[in-house]
Amino acid sequence: MEDGIESDMWRREELRLIKTFIGITDPRKRQRILELAEQLADEASSDAAGHGFAATDAPLAGASVGASGSACDETGC
Repeated sequence: MEDGIESDMWRREELRLIKTFIGITDPRKRQRILELAEQLADEASSDAAGHGFAATDAPLAGASVGASGSACDETGC
């Protein structure tokens, strides 16, 4: 029975994420969110494999930091 409850929780979380993402109309913000999600997934995979890395505030490779302190890429901030 716990598997069904956990599955329902995952499904609700997935739907919430999709609904929220669809509401973001700025293409640059959507791209930043995708990159962050990919980075977090990579870190989770590394952690699960026993290769945990310390989190840093460094921007992604190939990115610069904008005035707000957020990472920017070749499309801007």
